[in-house]
Amino acid sequence: MNNPICNECQHFYITYKPKFPYGCKAFQVISKKLPYLEVKNISGINCALFSKRNKNVTIKNKKGRLA
Repeated sequence: MNNPICNECQHFYITYKPKFPYGCKAFQVISKKLPYLEVKNISGINCALFSKRNKNVTIKNKKGRLA
């Protein structure tokens, strides 16, 4: 993948720390910038552990209100 988007990765999470708001479970890192930018700066290659997040939302009955 050319430029993985961390928001779409299953390893990405938001931390409770204001100074380091982003985290990656695969690399076990928290940072100020998005984790794939940290990996790119340190190793010089794109994130190799990116895996697309599966959305488990299904709407069976499309009638009625959703909210």
